[in-house]
Order: sequence, then structure tokens, then C-alpha cells
Amino acid sequence: MIVLIFIISTLAEQIAAYVGDDVILESELRENMRFLANDPVAQQMFTSTDELRDYVLNEIISQKLILVEAENESISVTKEEIEPRITQMIEDIKEKYPSEADFLKALQEQGLTLKDLKANYEENLKTKLIMQKLIENKFSGIMISPIAVKRFYEENKDSIANRPARVKLSHILMFIKPSEAESRKGFDEALDVYKLLYTGGDFSILAQEFSEDENSKYKGGMLGKIKKGETMEEFEGMVFKLKPGTISQPFPTRLGYHIVEVLNKGADWVLLRQILIKVKVTKADTLSTENFSNKLGELIGQGADFDSLAQIYSDDPNIDLGEFYINQLSPPVDEIVKNLEPGQLSEPLLTPYGFHQIYLREKISEEPLTFEELRDQIYQYLYQQDLQKYFTQLIEELKEKTFIKIFPPSQL
Repeated sequence: MIVLIFIISTLAEQIAAYVGDDVILESELRENMRFLANDPVAQQMFTSTDELRDYVLNEIISQKLILVEAENESISVTKEEIEPRITQMIEDIKEKYPSEADFLKALQEQGLTLKDLKANYEENLKTKLIMQKLIENKFSGIMISPIAVKRFYEENKDSIANRPARVKLSHILMFIKPSEAESRKGFDEALDVYKLLYTGGDFSILAQEFSEDENSKYKGGMLGKIKKGETMEEFEGMVFKLKPGTISQPFPTRLGYHIVEVLNKGADWVLLRQILIKVKVTKADTLSTENFSNKLGELIGQGADFDSLAQIYSDDPNIDLGEFYINQLSPPVDEIVKNLEPGQLSEPLLTPYGFHQIYLREKISEEPLTFEELRDQIYQYLYQQDLQKYFTQLIEELKEKTFIKIFPPSQL
């Protein structure tokens, strides 16, 4: 009898709540709490673990009530609805790894198989789709009238209907280029490594020995899968021309001299490894570039045409940066822009890419948004408000007709 009482007590300690014939285990509750606790937004919502626990437990209870209601109304999802989405989700994850072998290895390190991953996604997606279908069925009659949308706009336009001040920006970027002597020295070092490869040297070993790219040298030079647009234009311009299995001769970028081996290739990606020999820039190189940037600023201040100078001297051919809201610009660019007038070029700003000079093409003051511009957003907002109200009512009705028992933390 004592043993039986102990078993029952232990089992009860593992249960956070009863919902009808179903149970919510403490382990399930903790797992969901742990996931939410890592969300920065959630960290601002809760002041204690008890608040977080109550919120998560109520969310799980609501989910289980909805699933039971969906079953009562014979709502289900088919494999045809789920499988294409699962396949896409897994493909999206694979894209983050250099190869499928690396993806499967990562799964193995987490104690998972591809089958486990699919099963987990299938269960989560199935639950999500069933809940979505039930909500659509229950609340298909929600109607938001044009009059309600217009009234909301008129009552709130002073606080919601403003487009923040904007600026149209361009720039000149000047790389800090090394001296001719340093550039020649870097090329000679890269050429020596290339000769070792040409005579049968192992790429992986030589990368670990000579490459100055700290992110890849200890992985045998492996950079992984690179998509178009992810790296420097001058680098991509070379590597995407290479065929799989070929090793490039040393070629320069702003970082130094690269020797690249393309391992595999797709329509918009390459899998490669590299050996990088950096070319050092000196303080004199930096000062020389800064002085030249200042001279450009003086010329434009005296009336020279920005576009003409930018096309000649900018190392970034894309001189137009686009249109930005002033209040969304990051420091120190926000302060630089605030102090510029249209047609002015900023002083040189040193960044890891070189010296930037920001050119202010146009400054547009804050202006009201029209009803036509906001109509769809207001409609969606009002619809979601009604949807949440009816959803909350549904949950309360389901709670009233379902046996629910919650175990407080002190009894667990």
C-alpha cells in the first residue's frame, strides 16, 4: 500500500494540470517556459517565474481546448496539406549548412535523426493548421464595415497617421589601399603558396599553415556555401566563374590575395574553401586616403558635381543608398545626417570597409498619411481586435464545460 501511494504521489508530481481527459505534464510546461524565457520580448512581459508559468500554462490549456473542440467538429488536416510545408521547412534548414552531410551530422550531434525532425515538425504543424481551421470556421462571420474603418481613422489620425521625416542618401566609399610595395609582397607570398598547391600540396594543410583568415584556416580553409550577394563583389566576380574542382590563381580584393578551390556549385551558390594572404595597410595609407576624401568634400562644397566625382572615385559603384526614415538610422549616421543640408557631403567616416562620406540628396519632412494609405491596415487591426475578443469568449465557454484542475507549483 505504501509503495502504491508513493507511485501515485510521484505521478501526481509530474502533472501540471488536467484538461478533460488529457494531462499537461510538468516537463511539457517547463519546456515551453524555457523556450519563451529566451525571447527578448517575453523577458519584458514577465516580472517573475510564477507569472511566466501561469501565462504558459494557460496558453497550453487553451490549445488543448481548441484541439478537442476541433475534433468534436470533425476538423482535421491531410498529409497533402502538411508534407509540402514540412519538406520546405527542412530544405530551409539545410540551406544553412555547407552540405547535406553537415546537416545530418548536426542532427546526430543533437541526438536526432531526419525522421525525428520530420515527426516533430509534423506534430507542430498539424496542431497549428487544425487550430487555424477551427478559428476560420468559428469566426467566418466577422465583418468590419467601411464606416467603422473611416471612423477609426478620423478618431485616431493625429496619433497614427504620420509618415516620419525621411532622407535620400548617397555615398562615396574609398578603400584604404596598401602601398605598391606591400601589395607586391602579399602577391609574392600568395604565389609561393600557389606553387606548393600546383606541385601537389594538400589544400587543407596549407590553409591551416599559411591562411590569415582566422574564421576558416583551422577548418582547412572551408568557407562553406556562399550565395550570390553575400560577400564582396570583387570576390564573387572571381569565384562564380570557377568550375567545381578547380583552384584559382591568387587574385586580389580589399582584404588581400585569395586562392580559392570550388568544391561544388549551383545556380546561385558555390561551396568553397580559401587561403587568404592579407596585405597590410599602414597608418600612412589611412591618412593618405582620409586626406583625399577631405579634398573631395572641399570640391563638392565649392560646387563640383557629386555624381561625377562619385562615379570616378568611389570604390562602391552603387553610390545611391536609398531612402531612409531619419529616426531609424543607426549611430553615428543619424547624427551626421541631422547636421547635413541637401547637397552637402559629410566628413570622412572610418569604417571596417574604408572611409565613407554621406551625401544628402533630399530631406523630406514628416507628413500625414491619407485614409487610402491606411485603410487596409486599419481594417486588419479592427478585424484582429474582434477576432481576439471572440476567441477569448470561446476559450471561456470551453473552460466552463470542461473539467480543468491546475496543480499549484508548491504541490509539485
